[in-house]
Amino acid sequence: MSIPLGFSPLDIFALLFFLLVWVGFETLPYRSKLKERSISHLMAKHRYLWMQNMLRRDHQAFDMLLQASLTQGIGFFASTSIIVVGGLLAALGASEQAIDLLRDFPLTVSTTRVQWEFKILLLIGTFAFAFFKFAWSIRLFNYVAILIGATPYSCGDERVLNDYAQRLGELHALGGRHFTTGINAFFFALAATAWFINPWAFICATIWLALVLYRRTFHSNFARILGGRLYPEELFPDEKDNKD
Repeated sequence: MSIPLGFSPLDIFALLFFLLVWVGFETLPYRSKLKERSISHLMAKHRYLWMQNMLRRDHQAFDMLLQASLTQGIGFFASTSIIVVGGLLAALGASEQAIDLLRDFPLTVSTTRVQWEFKILLLIGTFAFAFFKFAWSIRLFNYVAILIGATPYSCGDERVLNDYAQRLGELHALGGRHFTTGINAFFFALAATAWFINPWAFICATIWLALVLYRRTFHSNFARILGGRLYPEELFPDEKDNKD
């Protein structure tokens, strides 16, 4: 059986392993039994609490300032993604020089121009994916800002307001999830650069990244402190009802 683009079976395994780990980290914190221990899940409760506090403030200038600060930070990563994509596109035009330079590094395997360009395209696709995630996150956060301004303060029904705050918290968490996906794409792009050395370095970088992300998502000091009881259960009535 012929191997596409002249890659070795180890190269194909390394690429499939890389993609499998990436997909795993896009589902593990949200759809597995471990999701309640993830930072994203723990922060979702505090997003809901933020929206509850927003409803009880006389003025929402503070909340809009926080929302604008979050959007500005995501915009930085979105613009960075485009800059990196532009740089990688320029690298496609200097394939021969880059391959000659790469041969001088120790432990590197011989690379054809087609293989080099495929690896560059993998990085371009990864950063382009990150850009679309950041752009969608910005758009969602802009929608949340509009919904904050459209909060029905005058209805006087606490149940309606609490339901509105919960939905706002869920929408805010959704925007944060897309931002996290974009950040993870940055991390996996860094692991993919190890493929330019050799497939074993690619595999080792992927494993190392998986261990780092797993610890930071589920077992970091931040997650441990955040998972403690910072507030009484009465502040999260919906969660208490679900446990019952």
